Amino acid sequence: MRFFRKPMSITRESIINLGNTLAPATVTFARLREMLANDETDLKDIVQIIRLDPALTFHVVRMSNSVLFGIRVRNESLESAVQHVGFNEIHRLVALAAIQQVCQEDLFTYRLKASRLWENSVATAAAAEVLARRAGREPGLAYTAGLLRTLGRVILEGSGQGKVYPGEAEWPSVAEWEKKTFGVTSAEVTTTLLEHWRFPAELSDSVRGHFDPLADVDSNVGACVLNLACGVAARFGLDLPGETGHWEATPAKLTLAGVTETDLEECADRARAHYVLLCAQAV
Repeated sequence: MRFFRKPMSITRESIINLGNTLAPATVTFARLREMLANDETDLKDIVQIIRLDPALTFHVVRMSNSVLFGIRVRNESLESAVQHVGFNEIHRLVALAAIQQVCQEDLFTYRLKASRLWENSVATAAAAEVLARRAGREPGLAYTAGLLRTLGRVILEGSGQGKVYPGEAEWPSVAEWEKKTFGVTSAEVTTTLLEHWRFPAELSDSVRGHFDPLADVDSNVGACVLNLACGVAARFGLDLPGETGHWEATPAKLTLAGVTETDLEECADRARAHYVLLCAQAV
């Protein structure tokens, strides 16, 4: 029988403060989403907002040279990177650069290497984008959900409580361990930040429910797509500790997402190709 101390709850204010401090690039990314929704925004406006974050600028320029974006002439400046990638792809580029900036430090709370967190984010995002198209959802939002869904782990790591996840043998579900330890799960932390940064409700709803998308009385298709995408990443051997038990591709999940087993296999092939192309350049 287990005995627990009362968890040290993390307040909404502390989550937001940590989020703004530990992941400033995601704040820029949130502002960029709003700008891209405005027809009057031009590339100069985009360059100006990215340049406010020197670290993000570095990652954008570096990642713009990935073969994923089909660049033939190497970019050496932010202006060149934004211009060559183009208006339609800049959202994806900045999202990738933002999450790479976040995934720079190992997470000792989870005994997790920064490289594995990055790899899982990229693979999940690629799978979510492909599945979203099949499910009739907005691919960009699904891609973003895949990239940002683990941001809460980074925030809990930065909370300074010194707790360490003991592993799947003792705690098969990391979300259950987080709830007992911190009073909140990493998915709930991520959702809090996404809502504060004014990301679309569809995105935050997807992250909130993706561990158990069938538990929602309302059909949370976005959460189901993200859940299946996490399963695809796990097929690559890129799963994260304490999550694997959530990703079974049950008939109910496939039905809710509007995809088939064949769709899932094709998605896995495309997501792997995307992942290999990007990581060959970016890691």
